Amino acid sequence: MPIDDDLRVEITDADVRAAKQDWLTARDSGVPGIGVDAAFWLYARLISTQAQQLAETFRAAHRRA
Repeated sequence: MPIDDDLRVEITDADVRAAKQDWLTARDSGVPGIGVDAAFWLYARLISTQAQQLAETFRAAHRRA
């Protein structure tokens, strides 16, 4: 599937760490369940997206080799 580089957003380790911290803060500070769920959803999406990016980079590197 082709990727439109104008729409691509790179997810960094710092993005994932920040989302995890937001989720843990929401969980531990008594935020209503829906807020905790939303923070966890974002954290999980960032992990998944970053994993896909790493896989694409790996595949691209091995195609050129």
